[in-house]
Amino acid sequence: MKKIAFFTLLFPFTAIANPFDCKSEFEWLKTTFENNDAGFEYAVSTKGENSYKSHNAEYLNSVKKSGSATECHQHLKGWLSFFRDGHIHIGLNTDGEEVQNKTSKIHEFNELAFSQYLDTKQAEDWEGIWAFSGYKLALKKEGSDYNAYVIESSNESWKKGQIKFIIHDSGNGTHTVSYYMSDHSLRSIDAVSNLDKNHLVIGKNWLTLSRQNAKTVSAPSVNQYVELMAARKPLFEVLSNTTALLRIPSFDHSFKKEIDKVIKDNLDTILQTENLIIDIRGNGGGSDVSYEEVLPIIYTNPIRTIGLEFLSTTLNNSRMLQFMEDDNFSDEDKEWAKESYKKLENRLGEFVNLEENTVTVETFDRVHPLPKNVGVLIDNRNGSTAEQFLLAAKQSKKVKLFGVTTRGVLDISNMYQVHSPSKHFTLYYSLSKSFRIPEMAIDSKGIQPDYYIDASVPAFQWIDHTQKILETR
Repeated sequence: MKKIAFFTLLFPFTAIANPFDCKSEFEWLKTTFENNDAGFEYAVSTKGENSYKSHNAEYLNSVKKSGSATECHQHLKGWLSFFRDGHIHIGLNTDGEEVQNKTSKIHEFNELAFSQYLDTKQAEDWEGIWAFSGYKLALKKEGSDYNAYVIESSNESWKKGQIKFIIHDSGNGTHTVSYYMSDHSLRSIDAVSNLDKNHLVIGKNWLTLSRQNAKTVSAPSVNQYVELMAARKPLFEVLSNTTALLRIPSFDHSFKKEIDKVIKDNLDTILQTENLIIDIRGNGGGSDVSYEEVLPIIYTNPIRTIGLEFLSTTLNNSRMLQFMEDDNFSDEDKEWAKESYKKLENRLGEFVNLEENTVTVETFDRVHPLPKNVGVLIDNRNGSTAEQFLLAAKQSKKVKLFGVTTRGVLDISNMYQVHSPSKHFTLYYSLSKSFRIPEMAIDSKGIQPDYYIDASVPAFQWIDHTQKILETR
């Protein structure tokens, strides 16, 4: 079976300086999406033609009144929300001049004075210097809000003194967060909490910040969790004489070589250890070729995979031409892309199955006696290829899933992107539709765990929780 790539979302940030007209941007978006997205007809047939017509009328009226690219961006995102939750996005390409929110302002912020103020505080609370994913922030309480001022950032679109997020007091001990993404677009988050005094969690384990110059020491399990969630590369760790841990934060195609290397370097240990925990929490997908070296380790019986079909259009088929020039693809993959392009071009306007069958069966020449038990940690951020991996993995008698239901963004997949004629926006849409629809749809439903881990077990204890279950099976 030829491996199909399921691409995750990437949000570019490029400068633009073209004239702006939201109505024409909307018309481009609507036409491009209707003609090229593989899930368009399915969504309309599910929700109804009349519902779609009403939706269009509402947003056409809105875009006519839009006064800026930022405002228009919100309308275009709202229009896209009709179709599905994942594998769909429209990005605003801006240099920041049109961003009309609080983050666009650079505030005068005295880091030294704030650090001296923190030294005088008796107790450590949310105020402090925090770090995460290339950012160093000063979280300062001002009124009832906590404003997170950027001190340092590896993202050039964020400057010192800008506000990265705001924590709002909602009353009754609850808080919400106004979080500004890489492109300064707003994301509203309904939860904020602590792992401990040194780690602040935004959302439901969505983002974890670490306190700098902490006065207390965190528990080893907390430090382990933060390290694993912050990892940008696969990691392997021996937890005990009978249990090992493989952390895979992403199945992005560019990580395949590193995933393969970690497995190769530690294969002897893995195959001599009774239990294996595979932690894919937060893994939003990538390419299914990235997990192909994992499957032989956990394999017990033939793996059945339901195929998919691609919507053939001139725009969509151009992705195959790009694959043929991509150095990350092998000669075999490039040849597959070449032949696929020919098949697609011969059937423009149709859905095309690029494989011989709608169902493929993958087998391996042996079943390894060890690991005997495999626990895969999953959460509500797992989608796309991560869910495809789970569908394959859970067919093994060795494998059990631990955690919470996944995101459910797999059936409409294989993302592609195109810029609007003005270059103000980039549309991310999907090229393929699974043959699972409608009998075994994953979208909007997700994949449920075998062992549900409820909220009484903190995220940093999931590994210990899973390890105890595996070691007593």
